[in-house]
Amino acid sequence: MKIKSLLLGSAAAMMAVSTAQAADIIIPEPEVVEYVRVCDAAGTGFFYIPGTETCLRIHGYVRYDLGFGELNSVTHQTSGDETWNARARASVRLSTWADTEYGPLRTYVETRWQWDTNGVEIRTPGDPGVVVTNGYENTGEFSINFAYIDLAGLRIGKSESFFTTFTGYAGSVISDGLIGYGPFDTNLISYTFNSGAFSAGISLEQGNNNLSTTWRRVTLDANGDGTSDAVRFATGIGGWGIDDYVPHVVAGAGYDAGAFNIRGVLGYDTVNNAFAAKLRGDVSFDPFSAFVMVMFSEATSAYGTVDGWVNNNQDTWAVIGGASFDINDALTANLQVSWAEANGLPNDEWAVAGNINYEIVDGFIVLPEIAYHSMTDGSDAFGGTLRFQRSF
Repeated sequence: MKIKSLLLGSAAAMMAVSTAQAADIIIPEPEVVEYVRVCDAAGTGFFYIPGTETCLRIHGYVRYDLGFGELNSVTHQTSGDETWNARARASVRLSTWADTEYGPLRTYVETRWQWDTNGVEIRTPGDPGVVVTNGYENTGEFSINFAYIDLAGLRIGKSESFFTTFTGYAGSVISDGLIGYGPFDTNLISYTFNSGAFSAGISLEQGNNNLSTTWRRVTLDANGDGTSDAVRFATGIGGWGIDDYVPHVVAGAGYDAGAFNIRGVLGYDTVNNAFAAKLRGDVSFDPFSAFVMVMFSEATSAYGTVDGWVNNNQDTWAVIGGASFDINDALTANLQVSWAEANGLPNDEWAVAGNINYEIVDGFIVLPEIAYHSMTDGSDAFGGTLRFQRSF
């Protein structure tokens, strides 16, 4: 009996010791996992960058265009036949937002990579030489379309001209610039005041110069195939860049009444001391919307001549109008008509473009478009584009 009691007592003691030791074991706490938080204050698609109070959105699109017809096709240099003008593009956009004591601090970056079909001219030796035939080349291209900082309306960096963006782009058609409505790429410093219904702004702009090139044949046979090579040559400098420290100046004002809004903008080209102006009105009554944009440019203003509407080197009036109609949740019909006065040339300039925007699934559209352009010399061209685009 004593032995049994001793054994039971020993076992109980061992269990007590084991329990005491187990109580002394430190179990580490799990690491805190910081999950991505949605940033509703910045808008749809934004989330907080972990460890910061800055919100980020990653968005963009992948697009494939096929151009056809006299207006949009290219020519094969051997057969002389028309063929597809194709473009595959990937656009990546990065937007950031942060709340500060001065207001929202934003940045926006958009880059585009594309594999593009470009028409070229093959020329004989000499400067500029004689065009032997037309052809095309497929090349990879890269561009930085936007890279700016925006603090409470003050914008600094690479953008598109305030003359173009303040009034808004033309209609919801691919061929919206057959008759142009102003320049695009530029470095700028701008400020936009917005009180809700009323807005106004001013922009100081550098403009943009570009090196124009052409192809022509030379006597050099670099690859030894017995045929003279076609070489690209620089033929001049174009564009609308400033030529000293004085920037171009653009100013605009607008009023938004909801279903109706109006905006006007005035651009002053400091190189040529010439003005251009636009006045645009929009109306929207679901499922219909429309706009009219009236434009005037002095003969030498970059705001009318670069990607613009000036004809015959004279002061020129032009008008662009467009409309959209939502047929249903997936189908939208778009139309745009453009006109510019001939200024003594045989014909006024006209352009018409229309399409059907079909959203197959959320974020993926197919858009067939046809377009017609009648030039001031009496010639005209018809063509179209088939677009596939996935936006994200």
